[in-house]
Amino acid sequence: MTEENTDLRSIRTRKFIFDSFVELLEKKEFNSIKISDITTGAMINRATFYRHFLDKYDLLEKVIKEDLLENVLKELSNNEDFSEEMLKSLFLSITTFHMGLSTRCQKSYHDMSVNIEAILKKELEQIILQSLLKKYQDVSNEKLSILATMLSWMIYGASIDWKQNSSKSPEGYLEDASLAIRKLLKNEIV
Repeated sequence: MTEENTDLRSIRTRKFIFDSFVELLEKKEFNSIKISDITTGAMINRATFYRHFLDKYDLLEKVIKEDLLENVLKELSNNEDFSEEMLKSLFLSITTFHMGLSTRCQKSYHDMSVNIEAILKKELEQIILQSLLKKYQDVSNEKLSILATMLSWMIYGASIDWKQNSSKSPEGYLEDASLAIRKLLKNEIV
């Protein structure tokens, strides 16, 4: 019984820390957020914070992963197997993630962009790699890892290009890009 209470307390404390951090990201720049700001908002002491996280960068990574994975898993629920549809779902979930985060955390989004990029590429790569390993069991892990890296960077780069340079919807952007890639591969691009 005590272990269950401890786990529930730990889960609740972690949620308070996440909520405090996200609330601060909505108001302040990431670089100006201090651990004391987070602990005050979460109504905990510093030692409790450090029992859960190494620092605010570790916290940022965990918040992004949880939010991203929740959205990606929702998006991939019908497209878990490696396919063009799965890649489309990944692109759409990443664009949704970017829009949500940049809207909620306007002041800190730019400060966090380098960290966000590293985390998202790594997570995308793992999702794609697992899907490729499942589908192509007779292909070497090294080859599949290279493909997963390339595809994850392409998807991430396209999501950034869409956010910064496109007036189209994510679906419209993806449709145009997919058509252009197909034409390019058939030597039909003009």
